[in-house]
Amino acid sequence: MPKLLIIADDLTGALDTGIQFSKIGVDTVVSINPGELVNDTDVIVADTESRHLLPEIAYERVRRVLSVTGEVGYIYKKTDSTLRGNTGAEFKAIIDETSHPVIFIPAFPEMGRTTKNGIQYINGVPLGESPFASDPVNPVRKSYIPDIIKEQADLDCVVVTREEYGEIKFKKGVVYIIDGETRDDLELIGEILKDKGLIKITAGCAGFARTLANLIYPEKRDRSTHLGIKARPLILVCGSINEVSLRQVEYAKRNYQALDIVLSLEDIINGTIDLPDINGEEIILIRTTDKHLDINSYKDLPVIIQERLGEVTSRFLQLTKSNTLVVFGGDTLLGITEKLGISHLYPLIEIEDGVVLSEASSFFFITKAGGFGKEDIIDRIISFIRGHLPEV
Repeated sequence: MPKLLIIADDLTGALDTGIQFSKIGVDTVVSINPGELVNDTDVIVADTESRHLLPEIAYERVRRVLSVTGEVGYIYKKTDSTLRGNTGAEFKAIIDETSHPVIFIPAFPEMGRTTKNGIQYINGVPLGESPFASDPVNPVRKSYIPDIIKEQADLDCVVVTREEYGEIKFKKGVVYIIDGETRDDLELIGEILKDKGLIKITAGCAGFARTLANLIYPEKRDRSTHLGIKARPLILVCGSINEVSLRQVEYAKRNYQALDIVLSLEDIINGTIDLPDINGEEIILIRTTDKHLDINSYKDLPVIIQERLGEVTSRFLQLTKSNTLVVFGGDTLLGITEKLGISHLYPLIEIEDGVVLSEASSFFFITKAGGFGKEDIIDRIISFIRGHLPEV
C-alpha cells in the first residue's frame, strides 16, 4: 500500500508534483486511470482529469479515488497554482470522506505564484487581474481564495497569515489557507505542520509538494536512471492555448530549424491530415493555433483537439522512429498517452521547475503545464537532451 496518495486534476500537474518525490529516490507512479492504481509503490499519483468537469462530477471522482485506495499514511490534493478547476468541490470530497481539515498551501514562489492575506498573486499581479482571468476554458476572475472555494462548496475557510503560522489548529470541516511568499515560508510552514501533526492531509501545487517530500522522506535514496532517448528530430506538441505556451512555440520556430505543422479547424473536425515530408529539421512543431486571435475558435472542441493531436503525434513517432516528445499542456499529453495505450507514467528527472522528464512503454515525455516557463524554455530542454543523452 502506498505511503502517500496524491490526487491531481490534470496530467502535467500530476507529473510536476510526482517528480518532487521521485527525484529524491522515492518510487512514484502516475496513474492516468484512477481505476487502475498501482499499489506496490511508495507514492501513487492519481490523475482524476476533473479540471474541466462539472463540480459535482469532480467531487465524485475524488471520493472514488479515496475509497479505492483505502487507508494511506498521507494524502496530498494537488491543485492548480492559478486555482483553475474544481478546487472547492474536490476539497469538500476529501473532507466528507475523511472528516479531516484540509491544510492548503497554494504558493509556488519559484514560478511566481505567491499568497498574501488569502489573495493569490501571479508574478505580483492579483490572480483575478492576471491573464488567467481570461483563460478560454477555465477563467478565474477572483483573487481571494476563500471566494474561489466557496463558489463550489459551502466550506469554512480560515486564512492564516505568516504571523499566524503557529496558530493553525485541527478543526473538522475547515480549509486552512496558508499564506506563503518565499521558499523559506513554505519550509517553515512544513516544519510547523509536522510538529503539530497536521501533515496527514494537505493541499497545494508542486511548490509545497517539494517541502512535503522532504518531510515524509527525510532520508534520501540513491537512484540510477538509464536513458535511451532518440530525439532526431525532436517532436514538440502544443495543444495549450495559454499565451505563455504560444510565445514559447514562436520562440522555438524563430530560433531552430523547425517543421511547423498547424492544424486548422477543418483538419481537427474532419481528421484528414496529410503528413508533410521531413527534411532534416531539428524540431517538428505540432500545434492547433499560431495566432492568439484563433483561441476562441477552439474552446468548445477540447476533446476533438486532444484526439487529433494524439493521432498526428502517433503517426510522426512511427515515421521518425523517435521515442521522445516535448508536450505543452495536460490535455494534450492525455490525448497522446491514450493513443499510445499508456496508463501509467514514471517521472524521472526535473529538468527545471515545472518541466519533467517521464518514461512509459519505451517512450520519453518532457512535459510542462501550459502557463509555466520562460519564453526560451526550449533552449534549456534541448541543452538538457544534448548534455545528458549522447545519442542526440
